[in-house]
Amino acid sequence: MKRYPIKGDRRYTISREFCGYADARFVVRFCGDWIGQSQFYSSAVVMAVGEKARRSGALIITAIEK
Repeated sequence: MKRYPIKGDRRYTISREFCGYADARFVVRFCGDWIGQSQFYSSAVVMAVGEKARRSGALIITAIEK
């Protein structure tokens, strides 16, 4: 498991933490601020990459509920 999932950007971190579940989860943080958590490391990496894209100004597409 890599602590810094995004190459060249050490502001994003993933670590195993207890956060209200029976088992430790992979917690994603940006500069120490909570982004989210996941049971799986690969999902945490996707969360970190998505957050980096959002902060970089990427076009965010969301579903419109009717």
